Amino acid sequence: MKIYKYFKAKVAEFKRRFITNLNTKQNKSDVDRWKQKKWLFDDWNERTKIMAQWIKPNSTVLEFGAAKMALKQFLPKGVVYTPSDIVDRGEGTLVCDLNREMPDFKPQDVIFFSGVLEYIYDVPKLIENLSSKTNRFIISYGTFDVFNSEKHRKINGWVNTFTNDEILSIFKKNNFELIETETWRKQTIYVFDKLKS
Repeated sequence: MKIYKYFKAKVAEFKRRFITNLNTKQNKSDVDRWKQKKWLFDDWNERTKIMAQWIKPNSTVLEFGAAKMALKQFLPKGVVYTPSDIVDRGEGTLVCDLNREMPDFKPQDVIFFSGVLEYIYDVPKLIENLSSKTNRFIISYGTFDVFNSEKHRKINGWVNTFTNDEILSIFKKNNFELIETETWRKQTIYVFDKLKS
């Protein structure tokens, strides 16, 4: 039985790497994966809760990769929340594939990425496009400094390999400064605020 489970796990890993490689060649998002609720893990809520502490009351928040919309339960009083995801999650989801298009939306006090940027092919371009739409980014990211196995990243479906310094540089180029960091399961949580002119 143990041997069966071992080989089953290895086959699943091979399949995930194959799909990631195939999608990467086409700069394609794994929409089929994110349609399946089995890939939306409840233990991610812990990370979301940590990140939510930097959202101020009575602010507006746009969450990309909203999944089960766990963020809603951790929001302070008076926050206006807009969920966005690659597939429709209901409740007024702003549906968009960030590897294909940039949705049209009103400026937000906070743009929130929890476990999303690893799946984006052109993160610098995405942040550049979004930088005029917010004064604060709250993000998490598994940096290449820590998660430096290409195999591991592809099993997860991750399509980029930014180091901590590169993440900081992307935001700095767009006039955002780092104000807080924290760690969740070796992933880094960053809070960036727009520099005042």
